[in-house]
Amino acid sequence: MHPRVVASALGFVAAAGGALMLVPTVYALLAGDGTAAAFGLPALCAVVAGAAAFLLTRDPDAYVSVQDVFLIVVLGWILVAGLGSLPYAFSGLMDPVDAFFEAMAGFTTTGATTVQTPEEVAPSLLLWRSLSQWAGGIGIVVLFVAAGPLVGIGASQLLSAEVANPVPERLTPRIRDTAKTLAYVYLALTLGGVVALLVAGMGLFDAVNHAMTTVATGGYSTRSDSIAAFDSVGVELAITAGMLLSGANFALYFQAARGRTDLVWKNPELRAYLGIVAGSAVLMTASLYALDYQDSPLLAFREALFQSVSLLTGTAFSTADWNGWDPLSHTILLLLMAIGGCAGSTSGGIKVIRAVLLTSHARQQTFRMLHPQAVTPLKLRDQVVPERLRMGVLGFFFVYVATLVAGTLVIALHQVPIADAFGSVFACVNITGTFLGSVGSAEFYSELPATARAALTLFMLLGRLELFTVLVILTPAFWRG
Repeated sequence: MHPRVVASALGFVAAAGGALMLVPTVYALLAGDGTAAAFGLPALCAVVAGAAAFLLTRDPDAYVSVQDVFLIVVLGWILVAGLGSLPYAFSGLMDPVDAFFEAMAGFTTTGATTVQTPEEVAPSLLLWRSLSQWAGGIGIVVLFVAAGPLVGIGASQLLSAEVANPVPERLTPRIRDTAKTLAYVYLALTLGGVVALLVAGMGLFDAVNHAMTTVATGGYSTRSDSIAAFDSVGVELAITAGMLLSGANFALYFQAARGRTDLVWKNPELRAYLGIVAGSAVLMTASLYALDYQDSPLLAFREALFQSVSLLTGTAFSTADWNGWDPLSHTILLLLMAIGGCAGSTSGGIKVIRAVLLTSHARQQTFRMLHPQAVTPLKLRDQVVPERLRMGVLGFFFVYVATLVAGTLVIALHQVPIADAFGSVFACVNITGTFLGSVGSAEFYSELPATARAALTLFMLLGRLELFTVLVILTPAFWRG
């Protein structure tokens, strides 16, 4: 382990986080909402201290170990969440625990919040919430990789630890160019979202905020009633399209731009992703209409489609009180939250590609029970899936379930009812921020004990970095290495 390498990288991340904070600082000055100092002071300190740490410890020729990479990723997320919490605390909006909870929920794109009435919060703080989700969606460390030559870090390992893609896919020969390509796609989706929402009739401030939290699949809104507050079919269609595009693998957009649309449409994960959305929307539409939860099949489909995309991608925007829907719809929505979006997207959950591989594995094992002598290799895209990948997916699923169990026990220790304890951990690990009943509401999170909220921030980080990146630094072997 090399402290100078870690310190240099974290200095760069701190300076970048401070520079990002200058955006709401300028907006606060223009809007005159009284929070400029709450942003300006931590921004200045972060930029100065981060730049000093980076310059004083920088060594482009230093050897970078695997341990260094994992520490940089995990500590980098904790650092930006800590810095991001300062404006909330300095402005007097929240106490330090709530502020860190809000910042971690923002940067991890979980979307959990203790803010009960966003309309009463200073606009610059709302902008910061949205901006933190936008920055967290693309990944602070991915942006850091794009500047790899300045830092002299192991860019390939760093990107792998950050993205945690179950089926790694390099878009370009140089890993730095891959990170830049991802950033360009992300920026294009964001700008497209702003334009679409403006055309749909949303105001500029709301459009910018919702475009950022849509492409990040984070779900922070400037309104207490989320997207339902706008009561606009055009806004709902624009955000549905934005969430659907952002929940797909960003690598597919790069391939489409290069004219390789045949590979895009043949992609098994994309087909499964779109199939899950369509199937869920149709089933819930039928259920809502047949059981008289909605008078019109068209309205039932409108709400079912929006919530299917919203919860599958982990965005958790809402246009209706889906807690009042029928049990079948509830079950479908919970399954969607667990599955999540595609690998290589900003979504959480297990990821569609893992669900596809787990389903194929189960089908293969069933066939082998009937034909024990048959040779049936597991295939994806007409290619044999390596045994290491199969075991990795099975290992991830086991750790995923174990994390939910352990997390439920931890939160239940705080005298939280078992259903709410499970729901809160489920919401954080899958980075949806919401669950059935009261879980997911600002009132629920604000009423939890401070230590429970602190524990949930860890589960947000686990979900954002897909478990192993965080868990590996907790093992004795990591520190012995």
